[in-house]
Amino acid sequence: MMFLISEVHPFLDGNGRIARVMMNAELVNAGESKIIIPTVYRDDYIGALRRLTRQGDCDPYIRMMDRAHAFSENVYGDNRNEMESYLRTCNAFYEDNEGRILQIVSSTK
Repeated sequence: MMFLISEVHPFLDGNGRIARVMMNAELVNAGESKIIIPTVYRDDYIGALRRLTRQGDCDPYIRMMDRAHAFSENVYGDNRNEMESYLRTCNAFYEDNEGRILQIVSSTK
């Protein structure tokens, strides 16, 4: 569903956001954790989508989503401020050229 909405682009705006909402709805329905695409992963994410679209190569896309899922399942917080603080600690809001994601697992999770 996520790739289909991204590929077809049925809406004037928000196709990527809607695609990720639909993907996360399916993941939650299956008892899985949601996937967050941190800003620091954006270039890899878009590049993997482009490669799948243009070359039909799904391996980079699957690896990217697997990496994002591994990161996302460790995100914690009972409120927005706590979660945002955790994401900042992990460098999730960095641009791709500013740094790398830090995988931090909390013992209070």
